[in-house]
Amino acid sequence: VSTQSTGSSGINAEYGLSLLHSAQMLLSALTLLILGCSVEQTSALAPTTALSFRHDLQSYMMLQLDMEPVKEAITVCSWVLKKTADSVHDAWFTYNAPSRIHEILIAGRIRGWAYMLQNHLENNQAVPTGEWHHVCIAWGFQTKKNILYFDGIAIKEEASGDTKLTMGGTMAIGQYIKHADKRADFHNHAFGGELLKMNIYKRQLTAEEVNEMFTSGMCSD
Repeated sequence: VSTQSTGSSGINAEYGLSLLHSAQMLLSALTLLILGCSVEQTSALAPTTALSFRHDLQSYMMLQLDMEPVKEAITVCSWVLKKTADSVHDAWFTYNAPSRIHEILIAGRIRGWAYMLQNHLENNQAVPTGEWHHVCIAWGFQTKKNILYFDGIAIKEEASGDTKLTMGGTMAIGQYIKHADKRADFHNHAFGGELLKMNIYKRQLTAEEVNEMFTSGMCSD
């Protein structure tokens, strides 16, 4: 699904997969793919719309998409409003593949949970509760690098090796899962916050591009 006119494939030169830029469009287009969704929309930043998740095991979105476009490079970015305490492991994006959990995992508490290709990007970044912050995690097979960004600045970089993203998995938004299929096996790590302009790119964005997204602000196009 894409907010740009690209046909039914949802793939274009810039964006790789589903865009959460418009919650209404996403929820309409992915009705058949949402298993346990009780996601609400908020108009606090009208006309820009965010997705609001409760901190419980019923508020999530679970998708199975064609991940082939991001097999060799991916960047996941979003404005994140964390509503839980900094000590809470609150996953807002998870992708698990067969026999490989934590292919991608990002939590509001990024100093504890930030994984790319099963590699933990250890960091000491605290995330204040009740504040909007911009978070990106990027990887490229050509660069062999995993990079974690917070508010436009790279806070952790690690070598990724020769591994490519494993196909055939399941993506969860607003919740933590431990399986590659669509079983709702949760572990009390619900997000319980809001996501704005969550984008999944089919390439590794540069540091300059990530910084530009942050400095342009939440209400930019």
